[in-house]
Amino acid sequence: MKDIGSIFPLYDSDLQTVLVEDGRAVNNDLVYFSLCREALYAIANSLCKTNKRVLLPAYTCDTVITPFKELGWECHYFSVNKNLRMNSDSVRAQYKQHQISLIVVHPYYGMELNQEEEALLKELHEQGCRIVVDVTQGIYTKHNSDFVDYYVGSYRKWFNVPDGAFLKSKNGAAPIPQPLVENDDFVAIQTSAMYLRGAYFRSLNQLIKDMSIKLNKKAEGQIDHHITPHKMSSFSYSIFKDKREDQCQTSRVTNYRYLSEKLSKIEEIEVVCGNMGEIKTAPLYFTFYTQDRKALQLALAEEHIYAPVIWPVVYDEVIIDESTRYIYDSLLAIPIDQRYTQEDMAKVVEIINRHYHG
Repeated sequence: MKDIGSIFPLYDSDLQTVLVEDGRAVNNDLVYFSLCREALYAIANSLCKTNKRVLLPAYTCDTVITPFKELGWECHYFSVNKNLRMNSDSVRAQYKQHQISLIVVHPYYGMELNQEEEALLKELHEQGCRIVVDVTQGIYTKHNSDFVDYYVGSYRKWFNVPDGAFLKSKNGAAPIPQPLVENDDFVAIQTSAMYLRGAYFRSLNQLIKDMSIKLNKKAEGQIDHHITPHKMSSFSYSIFKDKREDQCQTSRVTNYRYLSEKLSKIEEIEVVCGNMGEIKTAPLYFTFYTQDRKALQLALAEEHIYAPVIWPVVYDEVIIDESTRYIYDSLLAIPIDQRYTQEDMAKVVEIINRHYHG
């Protein structure tokens, strides 16, 4: 029995990692935060003398919205097409109507900004709007654009680290609150949850798994409230710095390609990005649309495959049109990270095929 999905495990060897401090030095060009929402909070806080009107993708995580709300920003949303490309007409209309001072965009699931999106953002940047690109869903991207003021991303979605995120600013554009301390309580609880997940994989003891889930929920509950910027823990940084990035990227791209080839043949689902030419960097997940998402999710879970909904709707205001509603209601994500082989992906395909065709 092998679980696919959920939090990363930690093992005894990870806990014996030699802690290092180098590389986390706080400056205004590159800062390692504990959480990505803290990086967004730092950006929003540094721009509080603007009109505090931000334009966000309607398809986004609530943790992207919350930092702005906590600092009193006025949040507006632009439509995202089914292919997860920005709706240019919606962006222009919202920008003009609300006199936006900051735009946040997501290149989704291994895609990068295309020529049309870049031209639009460059145009708005030239009009004085600041641009944030959140690359959490394609953390390895090497794509850099002169018009982007800030790049942010989360590491803890990608690796076996309890915390970790970054903010890269152009020309020191985001003054960082000093001093930053580690997120001790969260990291301690999340580390315990991850270690217990590793213990479960060794023993297959369901009680240990249940304890891991409980601790993970407790850790996440601690960071659902008021945001306070912290630096990435030395423990997480020490694990992160030794990652073999080539292996991580190759695994994700290989698994994505396999699922794309096999699942695109199933009529009942629609692959979000079936064109591998648009996958420019290793994706966080493989995603597709299905009309019976809950039933399929349960069928996968019965076989220890945990396909998350990215993202649940927390703020109803994001449902600005039918395209957005369809994405939130129908998109399902399959974990494809470096923990999994083609054999694991074949199991996913087999279960999905069985679900639809018996």
